[in-house]
Amino acid sequence: MTAVRPRLIAVAALVWLLLPNLGLAADPAWPTRPITMVVSYPPGAITDTVGRRVAERLGLVLGTSVIIENRAGAGGNVAAAHVARQRGDDHTLLFTSYGTLIIAAAAELRLDFHPWRDLAPVAMIGPMTVVMLVRPALPVNDLAGFLRHAAANPGRVNFASVGVGSSYHLLIEQLQTYGRLSLTHVPYRGGAAAMTDLLGGRVDATLATWLFAKPYVSDGRARAIAVANAERSPVLPDLPTIEEAVPGAQLTDGLAIFAPSTLPDLALTRLNTAVREVIDTPAMRDWLTSEGVLPRPGPAEELATEMRTAADRLRHLLVEAKIRLE
Repeated sequence: MTAVRPRLIAVAALVWLLLPNLGLAADPAWPTRPITMVVSYPPGAITDTVGRRVAERLGLVLGTSVIIENRAGAGGNVAAAHVARQRGDDHTLLFTSYGTLIIAAAAELRLDFHPWRDLAPVAMIGPMTVVMLVRPALPVNDLAGFLRHAAANPGRVNFASVGVGSSYHLLIEQLQTYGRLSLTHVPYRGGAAAMTDLLGGRVDATLATWLFAKPYVSDGRARAIAVANAERSPVLPDLPTIEEAVPGAQLTDGLAIFAPSTLPDLALTRLNTAVREVIDTPAMRDWLTSEGVLPRPGPAEELATEMRTAADRLRHLLVEAKIRLE
């Protein structure tokens, strides 16, 4: 008996010493207060629209309020920098399109944060369907025709994007580098301005999310000839991907949730499980698909791997095409 008591005392002391280092494992009641979800674009954008619906249902699953806070600017980097600074706060999340984070890491942009170091991927919502549009008067009917037309008219095909250094701009650079084309890049401050000039015949082609492009394609004011994503979209199954004709040319972007890198593992696991529960409901999957977002919930590690792979691929493009982003 006397030999057992010291052993029990030693075990109890060890447990007591370890408890402060177990984080949420010692307090499985997370979340303990309302969660703030910072959305990287203004109200009305697809990021905001989807973010609000996910937040509402996420709150029901977690048993707490999820409050939306819009912090637009710098293509999503304003919101990302804000969340990255919330070290130690396990109740602040980022809802954003992750293409901007991929570009920031690939180009090693001088920002107030680094996507790999300061943010923890929590959960994927899904890729956004992005389509390549041409003005109806352009003498092409499909992607193959566009590529032939651009090759026959070097420098004379104007391709609009939503700004230098955006994922759309870099897809244009991929088309030029891997497709051996010479296109004239016309950057705009936003998608609305680019679309206005496409409809007015002042530019020949542009890229847009399917949600934004759909009304213009439906009434014939613009023609969709390809999908910019790595895979075909279920809402546009007959449209080929750009990469089918130009290997290596693809856009990697979608909606996802991130947190400060200090988020404890238990909270990350619970969040990921809750998001997957929200996205996997038939009603949510149908709604996301109708909005042009391909539902693809999965482990946080899967999102991290996809982003790092895309960043490596983009880094090679920047070197090969001698593109320098600031």
